[in-house]
Amino acid sequence: MDHKENFLKVNKMKKGIFHFHSTYSYDGINTIEKIVKTIKDKKLDFVVLTDHETIKGSLELQRKIKEQNLNVEIPTAAEYKTDRGDVIALNIKNEITDMKWEEFYKNAKEQNAILILPHPYDGHTQIEELAQAVDVIEVFNARSSVINNYKSYLLALKYKKPVIWSSDSHIPQTLLNVVVGYEKKDLKFHEALTNGEIAPLFLKKSSVSDIFLSQLKKAYVNKNFKLFIYIVYKTLFKRTKEDYLNL
Repeated sequence: MDHKENFLKVNKMKKGIFHFHSTYSYDGINTIEKIVKTIKDKKLDFVVLTDHETIKGSLELQRKIKEQNLNVEIPTAAEYKTDRGDVIALNIKNEITDMKWEEFYKNAKEQNAILILPHPYDGHTQIEELAQAVDVIEVFNARSSVINNYKSYLLALKYKKPVIWSSDSHIPQTLLNVVVGYEKKDLKFHEALTNGEIAPLFLKKSSVSDIFLSQLKKAYVNKNFKLFIYIVYKTLFKRTKEDYLNL
């Protein structure tokens, strides 16, 4: 039994996964059925699915969980690409469509959403302003570099923000690369999150294959032949996962 299995067998804590993608994301390969199977097999208590630009994945997962009478918390969430970079909106009721930061922030707060800044040093501008505005900062992303994760941790310390860890998984093999949990079972996930009650139970960096496969799907969905060829080229020359993230 590996360390991940040991952590998943901890019964005194609520445990689950945060920030990952399904096939509702343009670059996601995780099916809703696979996610439900993982929830059942590993007895997860909460799962926060954050598809790109849409809450449809969250809503579909909620329906599947309800159909099977599973006692699992599935908050409605999505990861939106604003004009300042990706921001996760948690506990939203309606889709957010305006990606100008000021309008996005206003719409989210009108819905009493909790805003999380994922991988702050990957693809964001005006990072300091974003850090001050959001409610939570992601300090470990399995797809980010060690340096960028460390800088994210320092950013959260600077602005005294609650923190979260994520796999940012796009493929089934990495769904459990990051498992988080909290002890107070009477709390909802968002309460534990904003209260700073959540801790990492298992952390593992993603391999190049996660980024490669998700980028490959993105090229296919967008019918981007040049991107497809470029990905194959980088693969042949054994590039790093940072190369894929910058495509």
